[in-house]
Amino acid sequence: MRNTVLIALLFTAGCSTAPQSDDEFWYKQGYRLGSNGYAYQSQALTEIQQAQTKRSFIETDYRQGYQEGKAVYCDPFKAFDKGRAGVRYIGQCAGAENKTMLRAEWERGWQAFIGMDFDFHP
Repeated sequence: MRNTVLIALLFTAGCSTAPQSDDEFWYKQGYRLGSNGYAYQSQALTEIQQAQTKRSFIETDYRQGYQEGKAVYCDPFKAFDKGRAGVRYIGQCAGAENKTMLRAEWERGWQAFIGMDFDFHP
Protein backbone atom coordinates (compact mmCIF):
# COMPACT_ATOMS: atom_id res chain seq x y z
CA MET A 1 0.00 0.00 0.00
CA ARG A 2 2.81 2.36 0.93
CA ASN A 3 4.57 1.71 -2.38
CA THR A 4 1.40 2.44 -4.34
CA VAL A 5 0.97 5.81 -2.63
CA LEU A 6 4.66 6.64 -3.15
CA ILE A 7 4.49 5.73 -6.85
CA ALA A 8 1.32 7.79 -7.32
CA LEU A 9 2.92 10.75 -5.55
CA LEU A 10 6.08 10.55 -7.67
CA PHE A 11 4.03 10.23 -10.86
CA THR A 12 1.96 13.29 -9.97
CA ALA A 13 5.03 15.33 -9.03
CA GLY A 14 6.73 14.39 -12.28
CA CYS A 15 3.81 15.72 -14.32
CA SER A 16 3.59 19.10 -12.66
CA THR A 17 5.22 22.10 -14.27
CA ALA A 18 6.92 25.05 -12.71
CA PRO A 19 4.89 28.25 -12.88
CA GLN A 20 5.84 30.63 -15.68
CA SER A 21 7.63 33.82 -14.84
CA ASP A 22 6.11 37.08 -16.07
CA ASP A 23 8.74 37.45 -18.79
CA GLU A 24 8.09 33.90 -20.11
CA PHE A 25 4.36 34.51 -20.04
CA TRP A 26 4.53 37.76 -22.03
CA TYR A 27 7.05 36.33 -24.52
CA LYS A 28 4.73 33.40 -25.21
CA GLN A 29 1.69 35.65 -25.52
CA GLY A 30 3.55 37.88 -27.97
CA TYR A 31 4.66 34.86 -29.99
CA ARG A 32 1.14 33.43 -30.02
CA LEU A 33 -0.45 36.68 -31.18
CA GLY A 34 2.28 37.41 -33.74
CA SER A 35 2.21 33.91 -35.21
CA ASN A 36 -1.56 34.18 -35.66
CA GLY A 37 -1.44 37.50 -37.53
CA TYR A 38 -2.76 39.82 -34.82
CA ALA A 39 -1.74 43.47 -34.76
CA TYR A 40 0.88 44.44 -32.16
CA GLN A 41 -1.71 46.39 -30.16
CA SER A 42 -4.82 44.26 -30.55
CA GLN A 43 -8.05 43.63 -28.70
CA ALA A 44 -6.66 40.19 -27.82
CA LEU A 45 -3.70 41.81 -26.03
CA THR A 46 -6.03 44.15 -24.13
CA GLU A 47 -8.15 41.19 -23.02
CA ILE A 48 -5.07 39.27 -21.87
CA GLN A 49 -3.84 42.28 -19.90
CA GLN A 50 -7.21 42.68 -18.22
CA ALA A 51 -7.38 38.99 -17.32
CA GLN A 52 -3.81 38.89 -15.99
CA THR A 53 -4.09 41.51 -13.26
CA LYS A 54 -1.48 39.75 -11.10
CA ARG A 55 1.15 39.84 -13.84
CA SER A 56 2.99 43.01 -14.71
CA PHE A 57 3.14 43.67 -18.45
CA ILE A 58 6.71 43.33 -19.73
CA GLU A 59 6.67 44.93 -23.15
CA THR A 60 10.24 44.00 -24.13
CA ASP A 61 9.49 40.29 -23.75
CA TYR A 62 6.10 40.65 -25.43
CA ARG A 63 7.71 42.55 -28.34
CA GLN A 64 10.45 39.94 -28.80
CA GLY A 65 7.91 37.11 -28.84
CA TYR A 66 5.61 39.07 -31.14
CA GLN A 67 8.38 39.79 -33.65
CA GLU A 68 9.49 36.15 -33.72
CA GLY A 69 5.90 34.98 -34.09
CA LYS A 70 5.16 37.48 -36.84
CA ALA A 71 8.25 36.31 -38.75
CA VAL A 72 6.75 32.81 -38.73
CA TYR A 73 3.33 34.13 -39.79
CA CYS A 74 4.81 36.24 -42.60
CA ASP A 75 6.90 33.45 -44.12
CA PRO A 76 6.35 33.85 -47.88
CA PHE A 77 6.72 30.09 -48.36
CA LYS A 78 3.61 29.53 -46.22
CA ALA A 79 1.55 32.39 -47.67
CA PHE A 80 -0.06 30.28 -50.40
CA ASP A 81 -1.41 27.87 -47.78
CA LYS A 82 -2.91 30.74 -45.79
CA GLY A 83 -4.66 32.10 -48.85
CA ARG A 84 -5.89 28.67 -49.89
CA ALA A 85 -7.27 28.17 -46.37
CA GLY A 86 -9.41 31.28 -46.83
CA VAL A 87 -7.37 33.71 -44.76
CA ARG A 88 -7.62 37.17 -46.33
CA TYR A 89 -4.51 39.32 -46.58
CA ILE A 90 -5.32 42.68 -45.02
CA GLY A 91 -1.82 44.05 -44.55
CA GLN A 92 -0.76 41.86 -41.62
CA CYS A 93 2.75 41.59 -43.10
CA ALA A 94 3.14 45.10 -44.55
CA GLY A 95 6.68 45.51 -43.18
CA ALA A 96 7.88 42.02 -44.09
CA GLU A 97 11.20 41.55 -45.86
CA ASN A 98 9.80 39.63 -48.86
CA LYS A 99 6.46 41.42 -48.96
CA THR A 100 6.11 41.27 -52.76
CA MET A 101 6.57 37.50 -52.90
CA LEU A 102 4.44 37.05 -49.80
CA ARG A 103 1.57 39.10 -51.22
CA ALA A 104 1.73 37.31 -54.59
CA GLU A 105 1.70 33.84 -53.02
CA TRP A 106 -1.09 34.78 -50.64
CA GLU A 107 -3.16 36.14 -53.53
CA ARG A 108 -2.48 33.00 -55.58
CA GLY A 109 -3.70 30.90 -52.64
CA TRP A 110 -6.74 33.14 -52.20
CA GLN A 111 -7.63 32.73 -55.88
CA ALA A 112 -7.40 28.96 -55.45
CA PHE A 113 -9.65 29.23 -52.40
CA ILE A 114 -12.39 31.23 -54.11
CA GLY A 115 -12.19 28.94 -57.14
CA MET A 116 -12.72 25.80 -55.09
CA ASP A 117 -15.80 23.79 -55.79
CA PHE A 118 -17.51 23.61 -52.44
CA ASP A 119 -19.57 20.51 -52.77
CA PHE A 120 -21.95 20.64 -49.83
CA HIS A 121 -24.32 17.76 -49.25
CA PRO A 122 -27.08 18.53 -46.76
